Amino acid sequence: MNRNARTVLMDSFKELLTMKSMDKITVKDICEHCNVKRQTFYNHFINILDIFKALFYEELSAEIGQNKTFETWQKGFLATMYYLRDNSSMIYHIFASSYWPEINTYCAELSNRVLDRVVGECMEKMGVELKDNDRKFIVHFYRRVFNGLIIDWVRDEMVEEPEIILKKLLTMVSGEIPRSVAGFIKELN
Repeated sequence: MNRNARTVLMDSFKELLTMKSMDKITVKDICEHCNVKRQTFYNHFINILDIFKALFYEELSAEIGQNKTFETWQKGFLATMYYLRDNSSMIYHIFASSYWPEINTYCAELSNRVLDRVVGECMEKMGVELKDNDRKFIVHFYRRVFNGLIIDWVRDEMVEEPEIILKKLLTMVSGEIPRSVAGFIKELN
């Protein structure tokens, strides 16, 4: 096998995921699909959810790359939407699976990390500190907005163009993260 076994397994999983629900994919299916021994799978992954997380994290990280800052989050948001659209059959099979609650939680954790960085940058630029619970509140609020928009867009079959959604989002939140940080600082004084 020329390619790394981990990559071969992830590619196989992704291909299977474009054809059927995540609920119907087994470790045995993945291994048979790419002609790899079952133990090889377990050398790299714990279970089906673990291989999904690895695949999603690696592919999405490559897509959004350096667009995880306060200055570039819009490009990251668009890259995420285009990744979802480009992989729509896979995304629909995930969204409709019994794994969705766990995957939604995983995606929320990823979003929290990115948004925490954005809020942290904003605080640094403003030269302020927030109490941890206030910072978490701001991060969770914006994560619910961003993730909610994306989930609704997937539910609505990804018809609306990502740029239109971003434009509407920007209309709603332009300048709001700094305003939120400033508002919480005022409350403390």
